[in-house]
Amino acid sequence: MSNRGTTKRFLIREMDRSIKQMLKLVEEEGDSFAKKAEIYCQKRPKLQSHVEDFYRMFKSLVERYNEAKAELRRSRPPELRSRNSGNFDVFSEPPSAMTSPDRRLSRRLSEIPNFDYFGNKGYETSTLDSESDSDDSLFHSYSSSSNYRRLRNKIVELETELKKVQMEHEESRSNSEIAYYEEELRIAKEKIRSLEEEIDQLRIKLHRYESMEPLSDESMDDFETPRVNDRLADETLEQEVKRFRRELDSNARFQNHHESDKKQHNSELDGEKLKLSEENLQLQEQVRKLSKQKKLDENIKEWERCRRLEEHLERIRIRNNEMEDEIEQLKMDREGIVSRISELEEETSLKDDQIDEMNDRLEKLHLEIQKSMNSVEELRHRSRELKKVIEKQQEMIEEGAEEKRQAVRQLCYTMEHYRNAYQMLRQDLLEQKKPVMASQGDIVSI
Repeated sequence: MSNRGTTKRFLIREMDRSIKQMLKLVEEEGDSFAKKAEIYCQKRPKLQSHVEDFYRMFKSLVERYNEAKAELRRSRPPELRSRNSGNFDVFSEPPSAMTSPDRRLSRRLSEIPNFDYFGNKGYETSTLDSESDSDDSLFHSYSSSSNYRRLRNKIVELETELKKVQMEHEESRSNSEIAYYEEELRIAKEKIRSLEEEIDQLRIKLHRYESMEPLSDESMDDFETPRVNDRLADETLEQEVKRFRRELDSNARFQNHHESDKKQHNSELDGEKLKLSEENLQLQEQVRKLSKQKKLDENIKEWERCRRLEEHLERIRIRNNEMEDEIEQLKMDREGIVSRISELEEETSLKDDQIDEMNDRLEKLHLEIQKSMNSVEELRHRSRELKKVIEKQQEMIEEGAEEKRQAVRQLCYTMEHYRNAYQMLRQDLLEQKKPVMASQGDIVSI
């Protein structure tokens, strides 16, 4: 049998074919009891192989039945868990606001064999083929251990994908309006951050210029020291002093301008902060309203999904009852097959006993035949010896017969000789008697 897995219909057909062949082997007739025993001895290995194949197919059928029953029990908890966790897209149509990954996930979940496991197929007991067709839809998804593992892996993969899509959906659940306000808030925060950076830069510059003022005083004191006597150095120092004073004046003007800019920026910043706080409050209020609206929509969708789930569970209960009826029928069929196997085993045991008895009788017949053959051989030997004796006696009889014929011929010659002599003697006597009778007549007449 192939690793792709044989369906139950194929197993039942193979079982029927094996039963027919076994019955044909058991019911095959011979001309005599000895011939029947010989045929049974010849067909016994084939019958045993058919019984073993029948047992393997029946065992495979029972294993598939147990797997289907276990899978039926395991198919309920995931649905109940999906109801508790809010994953209702498995049994309902995707809503209008569902994203494309949710649609793909719902479509892929609808393609799982576990969800169309309870097909709308009635159980017909009129013929074996109709039973096999209805059972084939049940066991098609569980035809082999490889299909079963592939199904479990697919379910795990889809559950993982469902969790991933839910996380993505939760991350991207904000609508376009919330995204717009978040973008506005981000832009305002960027503006505030840029203004704060600019203020920090201005503060750094202010501190730097403030630190430069005492440094210029020290340099002026250094330039006014009596150690510098050269005129050129004095002129250079005067120029440096003038330059530093100009820089101090420009720094003072820049500081004043910076203070005014700082005040202006602070006032603008306070206005922006106030505006942003107001906008933030408005956004928070809108977010609360949208959250309430979204929660209400989710509650409505959840109620609708619960209703659809209850309808789907009711359909599953009905199909489960149908499956239980089919399972009961399969149990009855299995009991019938088991009883048939028991009958076949009893018949096989009876046939084995008959074969043993016939083997004993056959051994006795072999011994008798051997004795008869020995007697026949002995009789043949004696017949050959008697034949030789008969041939010798025949030869002796033929020799005696020839001698008798010679003696008879000799006797015939002798008798012929004596007869001739007797005739001659008689003739002589007659001739001699006539004168005597004549003389007697004369005497009488006288």
